[in-house]
Amino acid sequence: MNRREFLSSSAAALTATTLVPPSFAAALQPGAPPGKPRRYALVGTGGRGSSMWGKGVKDTWGDTVEFVGLCDPNPKRAEVVRQIIGVDCPVFTDFDAMVKAARPELVAITTVDAHHAEYIVRALDLGLDVITEKPMTIDATQTQAVVDAEKRNKRKIIVGHNMRFSPAHVRIKELMLSKPIGTIHSVDFHWYLDTSHGTDYFRRWHGIKARSGSLWVHKATHHFDYVNWLLDAEPVQVQAYGGIKRYGAAGPFRATNCRTCSHKAECPFYWDMTKSASAMRLYGGEVEKADGYLRDACVFRPEITTYDTMTATVKYSTDVIMSYSLNAYMPIEGYSLCLNGDGGRVEIRSYGGQPFEVASEMEVSVIKAFGTRTKIDVPTAEGEHGGADDVLRNLIFRRPQVPDHLRIPDSRAGAMSALTGIAARTSCEENRPITISELVTF
Repeated sequence: MNRREFLSSSAAALTATTLVPPSFAAALQPGAPPGKPRRYALVGTGGRGSSMWGKGVKDTWGDTVEFVGLCDPNPKRAEVVRQIIGVDCPVFTDFDAMVKAARPELVAITTVDAHHAEYIVRALDLGLDVITEKPMTIDATQTQAVVDAEKRNKRKIIVGHNMRFSPAHVRIKELMLSKPIGTIHSVDFHWYLDTSHGTDYFRRWHGIKARSGSLWVHKATHHFDYVNWLLDAEPVQVQAYGGIKRYGAAGPFRATNCRTCSHKAECPFYWDMTKSASAMRLYGGEVEKADGYLRDACVFRPEITTYDTMTATVKYSTDVIMSYSLNAYMPIEGYSLCLNGDGGRVEIRSYGGQPFEVASEMEVSVIKAFGTRTKIDVPTAEGEHGGADDVLRNLIFRRPQVPDHLRIPDSRAGAMSALTGIAARTSCEENRPITISELVTF
């Protein structure tokens, strides 16, 4: 694939192309010749693994890696994903057996969140480089284990914090680097998950805190990394509150899953999984029989432990204070982020879906103290997560030259974003402020 073909098939299919930051365009360049393909294995073959780190890698960056193994405790799903990706490598149910037989150099870990750390540590101890989906870890013990494993091994951890890499967010980061409102003192950040996206977390394993770390960790880790990156700061202390107000035992109905539910006609969250060919292929039929995992589990099942209503105050190393909230049953999708400084305020409103028309997907303004409001135009892009996934993969597999603020997120970034959520969840459980330094020793 030459440069023109690559760019035309990637996130470079941009609107408002004159607004694209040069650094974003640089991040999509082919970079140096790939050299010998690295032996590459995928651990976890669900939706994200099969697409982002499976077929997506093979189709565009396949000359940089050689797929040598797929590992999943459900061999039926692994076999389906082998067909989806279009590779002929063997499938495994045991990680150590895969490493011994397939001899990978690089592994991508996309399992249930609770198992990321064990595979990261084992991979590092076996001499492998690691890409892990976020969150890197879901509790303090896991985080300490990963930190310690990296210290004793000369290997690299890459954390899939893609939110940094959309063209809009790159533009916002570079705006903040110019210090348009002087020194930042506080942040107002509110995330809205709608009754499609938000609800879907509660159908899946994410609804169980022990598996996902709760949405404080699984979802908000994205948001905390975004703020850490914009502020160039790290969290110091977190005080948080959370509850289950809409799903789980708070709901009016009870069932095992949607397909067998007797409340289909009256439940507002009923989802007919059989109408999704991709869901049925990955999670239905023989795949479902192999491990019993229900992709359409009832959102009102009483075993749900993940909060759907959350708010936190976070103090940062730069003395910035953030007010954050996440609600998972809104009529709108997107976020509101405001950064307040001694010279004014930057306001960001991102629209992901709503029952009304908007002029643009993202509105950004700089409001000067004692001055005027200036609208900042930002670019948008096609592709997964607003074009961010293509940039992250290109940085990993092509290694183009980019400025420091577009460097690939490492284990420190993974730890600090996860620990913000871990501290928030712990604060909810223990009803006290949690200091990051009491959780992990670096």
